[in-house]
Amino acid sequence: MKKILLVALTLCLGIGVSSSVEAQQDARYTQYMFNKLVLNPGYTGSTEALSLTALYRTQWVNIEGGPTSVSLSAHSPLGTDKKIGLGGHLQLDQIGVHRKVDLFLSYAYKFILGESRLAIGVQGGVGYLTSDYTSVTGNNLVNTAIDPVFQENESILLPNFGVGLYYYRPNKFYLGASAPHLLKSEIRTFDVPDNTGTIIKVPHQERHYNIMGGLVFGKALKIKPSVLLKWVPNQAPIQLDANLMFLLRDALWFGLSYRNAIGNTDNTLQAESLDFIVAFQLKQGLKIGYAYDYTLSDLQQFAMPLGSHEIMLGFDMKGKGVRYHTPRYF
Repeated sequence: MKKILLVALTLCLGIGVSSSVEAQQDARYTQYMFNKLVLNPGYTGSTEALSLTALYRTQWVNIEGGPTSVSLSAHSPLGTDKKIGLGGHLQLDQIGVHRKVDLFLSYAYKFILGESRLAIGVQGGVGYLTSDYTSVTGNNLVNTAIDPVFQENESILLPNFGVGLYYYRPNKFYLGASAPHLLKSEIRTFDVPDNTGTIIKVPHQERHYNIMGGLVFGKALKIKPSVLLKWVPNQAPIQLDANLMFLLRDALWFGLSYRNAIGNTDNTLQAESLDFIVAFQLKQGLKIGYAYDYTLSDLQQFAMPLGSHEIMLGFDMKGKGVRYHTPRYF
């Protein structure tokens, strides 16, 4: 069964091998609210100081070849008025035989609108995708004479750029919209005709669109609801992450997220996971978090009981000897 699942993952997740495959290609993170730079370049420099974040995620631990993602990001405002933001992020995404490394640099400019800010951000970089097709476990299940996918390994460079808008009032609320990858780079073309004589092609690197929002209110116990909507037109269902976090005495974060998808054809809601999050906020600007995803989709019989796990480490560096009296909420 694990061999069959690995072949299915290779064919149907992350980078598809058929134009009919519906899947998101970008890595997902449960603790997205602590790592918005990888979703929206407009977020660059929105913090008071240099901000560093690291995330490690292992998804569907029970399933051999399940996704593993690592993200490292850094960004900071510049200048006395802090209207300019510079940053970058590095991501490693492994799923089945596919490994993708992304390196992007980002720039944002902020317009001061009273107590609020409107930032326009751009990013540019390159991805490096390698696919070790010949090592697929269960290769004997595939007729390589008909399907050439597993005949040779491949690697490709995927340059890209993206844009984002980020409107916020510091430690009050935020709204954002972004398209992190605008170029639809071709990943691979098989020069093999199907029964109708049409050349078989794999999907391109698809455009992903993100809409996000959140706010915080309360005193000793702060309440922070947030949402993230992700959309890959004609390739994947619309995915909604609804999150409710609590911050107790500016020190302990805890809460949960509910992730579902809206089907492309019938518009029905398909539950994916219920996620539990806990994080500790230290006065020195250090943040440590952990998330556990309980699978609710049809993969539950294979992905549980271990589910998915995610570890987050963040650090906001104001300056030598400077302490945070109030932590950053966004």
